[in-house]
Amino acid sequence: FGISKDTQTGKLSKCLWKKLHFLKGQEIRFTEGLRIMKSKLTSLQNSVSKFPQADQSSCMYAVLNVFSPAHGRKFGSKYLVGHEVHFMCFPGYELVGPGTRMCQENGSWSGISAVCKDGSLCASNPCLNGGTCVEGVSKYKCTCLHNWSGNHCQHQTQTAPPEWSIVDDPAFSRKPRCAKVDRAQHCSCDAGFHMSGTSDSSICQDVNECEVYKADGSGLLCAHTCVNIPGSYRCACPSGYKVLADGRSCEDVDECLAQQHNCSHRTTCVNTGGGFQCVNPECPRSHANISYVKTSPL
Repeated sequence: FGISKDTQTGKLSKCLWKKLHFLKGQEIRFTEGLRIMKSKLTSLQNSVSKFPQADQSSCMYAVLNVFSPAHGRKFGSKYLVGHEVHFMCFPGYELVGPGTRMCQENGSWSGISAVCKDGSLCASNPCLNGGTCVEGVSKYKCTCLHNWSGNHCQHQTQTAPPEWSIVDDPAFSRKPRCAKVDRAQHCSCDAGFHMSGTSDSSICQDVNECEVYKADGSGLLCAHTCVNIPGSYRCACPSGYKVLADGRSCEDVDECLAQQHNCSHRTTCVNTGGGFQCVNPECPRSHANISYVKTSPL
């Protein structure tokens, strides 16, 4: 038996119609996918274009420009417009630059970065020709070597320092450093020492900076006691006190706070100038209808 042409044509048409319907469905899904993808791309583009920029109402993005200086500290953690940060140097250092910077409306800080430099008056080595720089209060003095004088030891002279300023003690003496230059021997001493004796038997003797500064009337090198040491000096404090970071001033030691006392648990440690006391306060005896209650150690 054969199949008629009409039957074959009908089956072919039905098959083509199904494929066409399938392709249209695919086209619709593809178009919908494109629409969704375009929507997501647009949303992503908008979010990228709205990436947060530097907040003009604060200096948060310029916070690295107000770091704490070396050998110093920064105070202030508010970075909004109008707020300030302050800078301070540790003892022995001097602030160079503005001590205060303000957050401006354009998101930057006013002024320039501050730095802490060595505040020592002798840091720049103002004493020439081997002179020793001795710091005082807000000023310095140059102790010059043999044959040199002047505020900076800039003048050559034959005048030796006064005998009373020279320590005649073997422990405070050093051998000079000598070298031959153009067939002639030249000797010199370290800073803080003075050369004495003949050219053949010269010796470097310590200069007593404590006595030099006292005789000069320039004030005291130390708040309490100046102790001369070979080539220099140091400051000492009385018992119960300690030397501060400036090397000159004294501060009372709080033995109670530092647990450096021998008070029993029944007594209370009270810090005093240069020491401490162990006290045992008692409430007054009660009388009549009045009574007392101890509310604190003291």
